[in-house]
Amino acid sequence: MTKRDILSVILLSIFTCGIYSIYWMYVSTEQLNSLESEEPLTNYILAIVLGILTCGIYSIYWQYKFYKKVDSVTSENNLVINFILSILGLSIVSMAIAQTSFNNMN
Repeated sequence: MTKRDILSVILLSIFTCGIYSIYWMYVSTEQLNSLESEEPLTNYILAIVLGILTCGIYSIYWQYKFYKKVDSVTSENNLVINFILSILGLSIVSMAIAQTSFNNMN
């Protein structure tokens, strides 16, 4: 996983009005899929489209799967907190926690 500065992830997400968040999720999904071939995640762009078509239901499911895969790859146990923060609209905090987990790998 690519190591990124957590403050940069947060600030870029804020200053780009969420565009960097989409990029970060896309890149992180692709990296997670390359690390663990068992049950790959759906492409993030497709997840956004399916989320729109299902009025957000698929997005909630996808976020759960994403943070579950983050925990399995990083051997940490942040699934519940990341998922709850994401549902409550604090996805920037859950992104920072996930990036911290990625940075602590190896």
